[in-house]
Amino acid sequence: MTAHPLAYIGPGGGVTLGALVVILIGGVVLLAFGFIVWLRLKRFFRGEGKGKWGLKVAMQLVVFLAVLSAFGWMSKHRAKKDRDFGVFNGWVEALSGFPDSFEASVEEVQALPQTFVPTPSDFVALNRLEADVLTLTAYSNAADGRDIAVRNLRTGEELHRWTVPDTLSPLKPHWRMHHPLLLEDKSVVSFITNRTPLFRLDSASNVVWRQDSLSFHHALNPDADGHLWVCAMQWERGGRHIGYRGRYVMGNKTVQFLDNSVARIDAVTGHILEVHSMVEVLQANGLDHLVLRSGDAQDPLHLNDVEPALTGSDHFARGDLFLSFRNLQCVLQFRPSTGEVIRVIDGPLAAQHDVDILNDSTLAIFNNNTQENVGEYTNKQDKYPTSKDQVQLAQYHSEITLYDLTSGEFTPLHRDLMAAEGIMTFSEGLQEALPGDMWFLEEQNSGILWVVGPDGVAYRGVHPSHHDGHHHLPNWTRVLKSFPAE
Repeated sequence: MTAHPLAYIGPGGGVTLGALVVILIGGVVLLAFGFIVWLRLKRFFRGEGKGKWGLKVAMQLVVFLAVLSAFGWMSKHRAKKDRDFGVFNGWVEALSGFPDSFEASVEEVQALPQTFVPTPSDFVALNRLEADVLTLTAYSNAADGRDIAVRNLRTGEELHRWTVPDTLSPLKPHWRMHHPLLLEDKSVVSFITNRTPLFRLDSASNVVWRQDSLSFHHALNPDADGHLWVCAMQWERGGRHIGYRGRYVMGNKTVQFLDNSVARIDAVTGHILEVHSMVEVLQANGLDHLVLRSGDAQDPLHLNDVEPALTGSDHFARGDLFLSFRNLQCVLQFRPSTGEVIRVIDGPLAAQHDVDILNDSTLAIFNNNTQENVGEYTNKQDKYPTSKDQVQLAQYHSEITLYDLTSGEFTPLHRDLMAAEGIMTFSEGLQEALPGDMWFLEEQNSGILWVVGPDGVAYRGVHPSHHDGHHHLPNWTRVLKSFPAE
């Protein structure tokens, strides 16, 4: 079973099918052109039809120049959008843009897998850690497989490694192993992002179970009963991946969009215990209008974290889920036992990821602070003049945002430090509270890992790889409180 080609989450989705098709078409065209030229030269040098050869070439050149001139004229007017050539519009635009598509496709195929990030030549690592910081991370190994490892950031030591069996699932070079979770018996649970299966390996890397009935993405976290909550995409009866489970109508226009779900999985057996469609949850709670907030009609929800409440408090019940939606720009407090949305948390959040329960009354939210489509202009036809007297807003950087469940107030944490260090990730990213008012940060797009606190930066580093000049792309690094000795 393969996932829907549009169901992509973040960097590392893989070489697109379109790139391979473009390269194939380009190769066929060049081969055909070369074959025709070779046949004509072969006839000429054999003396076949030399008397008329010059006339034929001249006539063909005239026809070729006429066609080329007409095509160039049509391309110019299609670029200016001032003429309509009906059914020929698509052909003209596709052919005129083919060289760029071919070049980009070749670069895409030849590049290193997207699980590796170029390390800037001026990058300077820093390690002033006084206490161990144990991390659990997944990465691509030298055999094009995937490893999961416990690493100590303070010492750089790798304490344990699991190698994902190649029999578990076919792996393409760009696919990412995501957000591994360590269980008490030194087994781990992880998944291939936005694909199947979800799986559990014992301490010796043997498969304990696999779950293939859903596609999994982004986040995986345990609940108070030891079961697992994970972001998922549902499958249709018969084993077909579902992409567009949502639909709405505006006037006479129908919009179909991607649904997300959360699933609770038995950690012992891998069986699915319950699944909740986010589209159905919004509809049942009278919140389906939220999908109109998003600038991405195809993916208006983009669920990216599920955080279970392990205990109860005045503000949440044991078993409640805090759900972060990047494209809705909000966090929902959802109670699976009743199907109720208890609270909609929105405010100064922009494309946020990773919501954590910090204490009985406070949430920590990784606020990416980025415009949804990363500042790309949607109206490319009209070029407006730039004012000489512009209004300057803030220079945005990602930040940790604390949310007070009692007062409803948002408080940024280490804003100045993160701005001074230029910490910014347009997608993904996470934070984890550490002892001593310290915080672990994953600046996902750049692949830089940070530990910051009241005294500034205590750690700045990357996960080095076997490719010179590159380091590993983080895949939702998890911080561990402890790890048993070997």
